[in-house]
Amino acid sequence: MFMNNKKNPHRVFILLLMIFLLGISGVVQAKEFVYEGETNELTLVEWIKKAEGHVVNGEDREASVCYHQVLLLDEENLSANIFLGNYYYVQAEEARKVLESEYARLAKPTRMEYAKYKDSLKDLWPKYIKASVYLKAVLTQFPSDEVMKTLKHIEELHKVIE
Repeated sequence: MFMNNKKNPHRVFILLLMIFLLGISGVVQAKEFVYEGETNELTLVEWIKKAEGHVVNGEDREASVCYHQVLLLDEENLSANIFLGNYYYVQAEEARKVLESEYARLAKPTRMEYAKYKDSLKDLWPKYIKASVYLKAVLTQFPSDEVMKTLKHIEELHKVIE
């Protein structure tokens, strides 16, 4: 969904940025962690490799699970925060666009239909909050105009949703 090459032209940029950031930040071994359903313990490096494999294969949900594990071992991991911030933001944006498209199809929306539309938008807010948390963590380590634009867009949406 989020990282499909045809639907998201930023895929290559995000992948390259993550690889670059891993290279400059260095990969550090962390305490061991047991992944649900696996008998062997995985290190931070192994979790990152596993997540990257899922990203390359377009398995975003699986990648998000792995990146959550990375953050349990290293809460400041830049690649995990970048991925998760973008993952939740894109999920929320895609859902919002569907809602807006459905609402726009209504010839003359009633007050009840408008209220339902606004409530549905409000239901998306937790995903935007998640995205914001991860993206703010990115900014503490890596100043990015794109991340700042995304955070500003989230703030603007909050005004519209409320």
